[in-house]
Amino acid sequence: MKTSAATRYHDRLKKKRQAIHVARRQLDLDDATYRALLQRSAGVKSSADLNTVEKADAVLDELSRIGFQHKPSVTPRRYPGTPTTLEHEPYLQKIEALLADMELPWAYAEKIAENITGGTKPEAIKRLAWVRQQKHLVGIVTALFNEKRKRVAKATADLGLHLAEHGLTPDWAKEQAEAMGRLMQPWPWYECLETLRLIAARLDHRG
Repeated sequence: MKTSAATRYHDRLKKKRQAIHVARRQLDLDDATYRALLQRSAGVKSSADLNTVEKADAVLDELSRIGFQHKPSVTPRRYPGTPTTLEHEPYLQKIEALLADMELPWAYAEKIAENITGGTKPEAIKRLAWVRQQKHLVGIVTALFNEKRKRVAKATADLGLHLAEHGLTPDWAKEQAEAMGRLMQPWPWYECLETLRLIAARLDHRG
C-alpha cells in the first residue's frame, strides 16, 4: 500500500513537534518561556498550532540557538521516492508541500522532472534528487502550482454548490477555516486544498 504525500508530510510535521517537546524538556523551559519562544519564532501559542514544517523548523532553529542538542537515536524513516536531498533543498520542500496538499505521490513530481529535463531523450532526469539546476526545480514547482490552481478552482466550485444546498455562504466557510487556525496557514484558506477538504467535511457533519 502506497503512502500519500500528505501522510508523509504530516508524519514529518509530527516528528518535528515531538522533537520540540524533547527540546523543551532538555532545556527545562517553564511554560511562560516556552510559549514566548513559540510566539517569537513561529507566531503561535502552542505546538499544536504548528501546522507547517516550516513553522516547526523555525521553532527548532530557535531552540537550537539557545542550546538544544538534537541527538536522534535512530535513522529517520524515509518513504519510497523521498529525495535524499530533501532536508537541504528548499525547492524540494516546496514540492513536497504542494504534493501533500494535492495528495499526490513523489512519482507525480518525478514525471514532471523527466518531462522538463528532456522527456524521452536519454539525458532526461528521472529522480528529483538528481535535479540540480534551479531553472528545472522552479519549473517543477510552477507546474505543480498550475495543477494545484486547477484543483483549487474545482474544489471551490464544489464547495460553493455544497454551501448553497445548506443555505450557507462563503463567509461560513471562512469562519470554519478561522476556527481551525487555518485562515492563512499553510496558505490562504481559499487556496489550500486540505483546508477546503476539512471545511467540506465539517459541512457534511452538519447533515
